[in-house]
Amino acid sequence: MARFDILVHVRSYEGDSLAATVALALARRLDAYVSGLHVAALGTVAYSTLETVVFQVQEADDLYHTALAQRESWAQRLGAAGVAGDWLVAQGEPVEAICHAARWCDLVVAERPQLNADAPIGWGLVSRAVFGAGVPVVVVPETAKPASVGERMLVAWNHSREAARAIHGALPLLRLAKQVVVLDGAEQASLVGARHLPALDLAGYLARHGVTAEFRPFTVTSGYGAGILDAAHAAQSDLIVMGAWGHSRIAELVLGGATRHLFQYSDVPLFVAH
Repeated sequence: MARFDILVHVRSYEGDSLAATVALALARRLDAYVSGLHVAALGTVAYSTLETVVFQVQEADDLYHTALAQRESWAQRLGAAGVAGDWLVAQGEPVEAICHAARWCDLVVAERPQLNADAPIGWGLVSRAVFGAGVPVVVVPETAKPASVGERMLVAWNHSREAARAIHGALPLLRLAKQVVVLDGAEQASLVGARHLPALDLAGYLARHGVTAEFRPFTVTSGYGAGILDAAHAAQSDLIVMGAWGHSRIAELVLGGATRHLFQYSDVPLFVAH
């Protein structure tokens, strides 16, 4: 019986899927059930003539049924990895489909294409899924070359709600890791009207939950995202655990500085929660 459910967004079923590779590696560590989700294009009927609408609908149906037919191929990949799972196909807007399927999963794995360094970050598929899925998301950069995932983990701890949620979600992996390094950063200013709040003893919490961790003070003069990535490289980490937060409290899609930098430049998979 599987103890964990992983949903992996398979952008393309043709060729290798880096997200699937990472999801299967995590599934072997966690004894997890893996659901592969492909979202077939629906197409747009805006500005279409009546003559083209029928063609577009037929094309969309063909894409959907072609994707459904990949079930056996996915089953073979699961079998080769020694992992149980299922093949899911949706049609239409990928973020909506991912967030819907994530409702009965514990973790989402999704590949993030690396964009131009000057491109705005926060409105992409993976960024929106992080804020909408309701469960942690493992963001797999397109440039990642993971020889292992979850063996050597780095935790970015700034005492925030988002960081705490990421740690809660990552506990099953943290317990199994060979090395856990916690970057103990400055505590964020409290937004609640309370005084003398109890200290958040993360070291004690992790120890009670069977996690052995090395705490390292983390201070940088500028560029928290770059500092986290440098520390991950120095520790040879294969997974960064971090909270994701945005400056926009209306849409919550404009990512904070450290989150934006890591989404943009990290070559290490990110275990992210909001």
